[in-house]
Amino acid sequence: MSTASDISAFEHSVEPAPAETLFRDKKWTYIQDSTSNTGQYAGQIQFNLSTISSQAAFVNWEEAVIELPIKLQILNGGGSSVTLTAACTVDQLVPKAGAWQFVDSVQVVVDGVTVQTNQVHENVNATFKALTEWDYNSYIKRGPTSNFALDEFRLPIPGTVQNLDNITTSSYINGTVAASLPMILWGQRQISKPYRNLKYTLRLLALLLPFYVAHYLACIKLSDISDYFKKCPMQKNTKGFIYINYNSSSTTITTNATGTVAATNITTINNNMDFGNTCPILWNDLSAITTNSGAATGLAVPASTTLLVTADVNGTATSGSGISPSQTISRLLVSTYSPNPSADNALIQKKTFRYFERVTNKFTVLANQSFTWTVTNGIANPKKLIMQPVITNVTPGSSSLPDVINPFRSPFSTIPATTSPFAALRNLQVTVGKVPI
Repeated sequence: MSTASDISAFEHSVEPAPAETLFRDKKWTYIQDSTSNTGQYAGQIQFNLSTISSQAAFVNWEEAVIELPIKLQILNGGGSSVTLTAACTVDQLVPKAGAWQFVDSVQVVVDGVTVQTNQVHENVNATFKALTEWDYNSYIKRGPTSNFALDEFRLPIPGTVQNLDNITTSSYINGTVAASLPMILWGQRQISKPYRNLKYTLRLLALLLPFYVAHYLACIKLSDISDYFKKCPMQKNTKGFIYINYNSSSTTITTNATGTVAATNITTINNNMDFGNTCPILWNDLSAITTNSGAATGLAVPASTTLLVTADVNGTATSGSGISPSQTISRLLVSTYSPNPSADNALIQKKTFRYFERVTNKFTVLANQSFTWTVTNGIANPKKLIMQPVITNVTPGSSSLPDVINPFRSPFSTIPATTSPFAALRNLQVTVGKVPI
């Protein structure tokens, strides 16, 4: 009869060998952009991937993150000094939902081959993918780090009664509320949190001195703005470049009455894009001290005041603000893996994968008119069609009318960072190869 020691020896002789660990360790590293070492840019940011390839480790591009320093400002844009009657609130300016709203287009070159071409409105494409491809767990995990929040409307809480027993009608409803329930965009508050430093003042300010300065750090997953890096396997000794063309805006606002800056006392708005096609920020007139009547809060100025609202990828400090950004440069962070010999041999073999390339076509549709548009770019086997309405002047091509009705360029519109519809189509028919789909 076998003893206990004999049974133990037999069991150890037939059990499988422990599985070999594929990787010895995982590390995070980063490279700085090769465009500027001062934090000032001119519309484009470049990353040279050869610095990462020299580390002789495998890179998981799906985990890569791009960090961009963001500066938001409200300046005195008039010709004379201004004394504020109320200072800006802590979140007077906030980025639109999704840090990728600061990205207009991306070009990727890998080993001498252009795997992604410059196509405008990459931020719209990233928002569409987040709404259609993320599940709830992805939203909970990646939403806060990507500065992305869904539209969520709630009644403003400050100023409301706490006890609902035997209250009069006037305690919870008034003329303003009865006409239109003063909902606020709660997601807008959620995305206003990741600021690093800000300054808002109540003082006499001369021309182009800041009423308000805020420094943010936009964190964008590389896979959100490039399908190539989302689909490609782990790579070693990758060489190439990433070119990011970003969105930067300057909006001039002129008031015609003393008081809080709101739609009722704004006489002119001039939206200008310094770079790109989307204003990446929101003017938050329902801020942290929202009243129960839905009245605008925040910055209050005298009549005939001109404000200059700017949003830029900028890592420099602002003179007179007394604050500085937490990060002055743009960075590309990647995770690197050091493999064991057996894993190294398997991973360096040639692999084939497929990814989506996006092609943009622009056409003009007149109000209340039907249209037919033929795409003749020779795309084989198209997989997806995204239609993006952009509202522009009623007189196309007119240089005499400022483009104030384009919601993409306005800091008073959540478009395109919204889950709510902002255009309607009727009788849409799409054909591919003369076959209706």
